[in-house]
Amino acid sequence: MAPTLKLTLAYDGTGFRGSQRQKNGRSVQEDLETALSTLNGRATRVVLAGRTDSGVHAIGQVASIEDVRPDLPDHRMVQAINAHLARDLAVLGCERRVGTFHARYDATWREYRYRIWWGVPQPLLRDRMWQRKVPLDVEAMCEGAKALHGPVDLASFTGNGAGIPEARMPEGTRGTVRTIRHCSVRRIRPWWGIAPVAGSGVEIRIVADGFLPQSVRTIASALAEIGRGQQSADWMHQLIELADRRHGPQTAPPHGLVLWRVGYGSDIPGPDPNGEQTMGEDITCPAIG
Repeated sequence: MAPTLKLTLAYDGTGFRGSQRQKNGRSVQEDLETALSTLNGRATRVVLAGRTDSGVHAIGQVASIEDVRPDLPDHRMVQAINAHLARDLAVLGCERRVGTFHARYDATWREYRYRIWWGVPQPLLRDRMWQRKVPLDVEAMCEGAKALHGPVDLASFTGNGAGIPEARMPEGTRGTVRTIRHCSVRRIRPWWGIAPVAGSGVEIRIVADGFLPQSVRTIASALAEIGRGQQSADWMHQLIELADRRHGPQTAPPHGLVLWRVGYGSDIPGPDPNGEQTMGEDITCPAIG
């Protein structure tokens, strides 16, 4: 059986209507398929591991495709594809998998991170973090995040109508329950400039066997409500028990969200393999040991 290519992708979601092919607007899938078709000389189908909305970024999206150029070694394949892509989309790595490999169905977990900044507006973060004016209580957010552990009904955080009881998913599907393997909140420091910066930031990290439309962004919004004192940490438990999107908060904007990693097989979600310290760290409050 011919090898399948596993491609690791990064993109700035600002200029995309989403990851999946759209009827109107640019998508990551379409751009990648166009580049591969040019390289291959015929139409090439791309499967993505996760669906990201308009404005959502990624540094660890995964795509699977047929091995369109077996004559090119992995590093040359990366160079060849990137030569046909715009600057806001790039292939970071290429790996040939013998036998079948499906980027979406073979994934065992996905990790997302959401970042919030509060204080003086920061132009460099305009499309990278959700900027707020009111400081957030990080410890309270940590307490709220502890509710997100194990099998959790995410109905109160699920958009597109799927989180409303009257519109439940059909019998036989997974419904709105997902198994959350990790959820944590940490304070992050700015990395730019030499002058004192008036403000601070927080990063929410969540790993699960799957997610639902807008669920991570709505979880981030709920934790922000707890952080600014509008709700208690117990509110997260209440939302999970209610299992009704009409009782949940508004959805946080997309530009604070990044699809960070996708796991396969024996991959274990843990500390970043490269020791990511992009913005530093003051305090970490793990919701799971």
